[in-house]
Amino acid sequence: MAVATGSALTSIGDCLRATREHQGLTLEQAAELSGISKSHLSRLESSERQPSVASLLALSAAFGVSVGALFGETQGAAPLTISKPEEPRRESNGIAIATCSGYAGSSVIDALRVTVPVGRPAPVPTRHPGEEWIYVLSGTLRLEYDGEAHILEPGTVAHFNAELPHRLGVERSTAEVLLVAAKTARNLHQIH
Repeated sequence: MAVATGSALTSIGDCLRATREHQGLTLEQAAELSGISKSHLSRLESSERQPSVASLLALSAAFGVSVGALFGETQGAAPLTISKPEEPRRESNGIAIATCSGYAGSSVIDALRVTVPVGRPAPVPTRHPGEEWIYVLSGTLRLEYDGEAHILEPGTVAHFNAELPHRLGVERSTAEVLLVAAKTARNLHQIH
C-alpha cells in the first residue's frame, strides 16, 4: 500500500485553500458552511493540523466537491471513475485514506477506503452533515456512536446519521473499511 505523507500533508492544506478560494469563499464563509471553526480551518489550510475524515467530508460538502478534489486529485470529464486497489493513500489524522469515488460533477457521495491502525490515539468524536455507511473489509473495527461502542467484525455493515458524535478505532489489529458518505449538496451561491 502506497501512503503519501510529508509533502502530501502540505498539499492537502494547499488544496483546501485553493478549493476555498476557487469557490470565492472567505475563511469565515467556509467555516460557516462547513461547521468547522475559522481558526481550525486556518490551521488545516496551513498544514498545522491534519484533517479528520469528518472534516474532509464537511469541507467537501461545503465546497460541493469530492474528497478526492481536496487531496488534489483531478476529475476527468467522463461520468465514470474506476478506482484500483493500488491507488495511493493519503495519511491524515493517523489513518490512511484512498478515495474511491469522484467522477466529474459528483458531490453527493464520497467513497473512501480507510485503514485504521493499531495504536492510533482515539480522536475526539466528530459529527458532520449527512449519512455514513461502513463495511468492514478486515480487522475488528470499534465504532463509537453517540456514546455507545459497537464492535464490527469483517463483513459487518453500519449505516448511521453522521450528525451524531462518532469515531473509529480498532480492537486487536489494523482494520480496513469501505466508508461511503452521503451528504446534501449545498448551494454556495446563497452566501454571496
